[in-house]
Amino acid sequence: MTIGVQPGNSTIESKNLFEGDNWPLPTDIGLIDDATNAFALRLTSAGWDKEETFVLQLAFNEALINAIAHGNLGVVKKSKDDDLSKLAQAEQKANPTDKKVYVTLEIEKDSIIVKIRDEGKGFKHEDGDVPDPTDTEGLMRTSGRGLLIMGTAFDSVVYNDKGNEVTMTKRKISN
Repeated sequence: MTIGVQPGNSTIESKNLFEGDNWPLPTDIGLIDDATNAFALRLTSAGWDKEETFVLQLAFNEALINAIAHGNLGVVKKSKDDDLSKLAQAEQKANPTDKKVYVTLEIEKDSIIVKIRDEGKGFKHEDGDVPDPTDTEGLMRTSGRGLLIMGTAFDSVVYNDKGNEVTMTKRKISN
């Protein structure tokens, strides 16, 4: 299953990028699906069930898109009809960058810690820099939904002061 960007849109070979627990990734919006699928495979290999994996990979996908598109590429959607992936692809082509996104994973059978850091300027996560998609004025906007998904899927979502690193944690509820 893929989410987000169409597979094969990457400008580089992604085969060995997703080995181990630390992934220094180039700023390439085309890597989103490969990274998300590698993350999902790690979850299922650690014993997370299909339903848990789906929700967590959706949140991971959103965090990675945010880091690449908004963080490193500086893409800002101007209208609700803008396609973030297409805007990011156009920006990536027009202004290639050597910036990286750093993904760190700690995946166990009963807990997950995901850190994603970009080299962008960050955002003001505490000052309402992103509209609340559940607010009456935000219901029709697409901005902020990724943060809502991340906060719903993970038990904790914490940003560094600069706003260019997110740490998401999840503990499995024992039966």
